[in-house]
Amino acid sequence: MSHTEKRRFARFPLEARVTFTLNDDQDMLYQGTSQNLCAGGVYITTNHLAKLGEQIKLIIASPENDDEPFILEGRIVRSKFDKTNTELFHVSIEFTEAHEDWVQDRIEETVFIPN
Repeated sequence: MSHTEKRRFARFPLEARVTFTLNDDQDMLYQGTSQNLCAGGVYITTNHLAKLGEQIKLIIASPENDDEPFILEGRIVRSKFDKTNTELFHVSIEFTEAHEDWVQDRIEETVFIPN
């Protein structure tokens, strides 16, 4: 079975500004950029090395300036160095179950439906 066949949800490209905290530490804010989004998680790039299993709270800026940002929680399931830029990390985040339906609705209703 290929990696893409294991996915439960379709992924959609989404390049947006992301602000996040780790392990409920509200004093430390980190920045990144989302690369893609699905109902089960998000893939971001950032200059902060997040550790596997860390809890994360994300604020993803809306692609539409007048929409409210996505505010989500999850955990780090993959974190690796960029091969060409040693100051950049690729981080995969799995959302908590409570967010899956909400994210899928947002994908279908507002962000990714072609006009």
